[in-house]
Amino acid sequence: MLIPYRRIALNGFVLNTLWEFGQCMVLYDMWGWPFWKATVWMWGAILGDVLIVLGVVYLARLLVGAPRFWPPTRTGWAALLGIGFVSSVGLEWLAIVMHLWDYGTLMPTLDVLGTPVGLSPIVQVTLLPAVSVFLARPSKNSP
Repeated sequence: MLIPYRRIALNGFVLNTLWEFGQCMVLYDMWGWPFWKATVWMWGAILGDVLIVLGVVYLARLLVGAPRFWPPTRTGWAALLGIGFVSSVGLEWLAIVMHLWDYGTLMPTLDVLGTPVGLSPIVQVTLLPAVSVFLARPSKNSP
């Protein structure tokens, strides 16, 4: 059975759009940015999030093999969550080290190699690829 990457990408787009606009209003320090810079940055982040979703899905499938990934078994779900978590910590750490954005005072953080890394983006990239797959999986009634 083929993995429906288009449905996964669409789910990832919707979920990450909602998440990004929700968290950026409260947890990031973007209020001083010019309108167009913030707009382009947000949509760029969302499109990047979709690529991350697809990358996590692809790596999880490679790790566990297609038969255990589609539809996902427990091993497939574990691979999605594990790869999502490792990716989230690494990518968010890199973004902060590169000064791509700053957190607001309400962002909960974890210390990663001496750098405060936001908990919200870690949860986002850990969970949303798996949720995107969950929403795209075949229904029990499908042929």
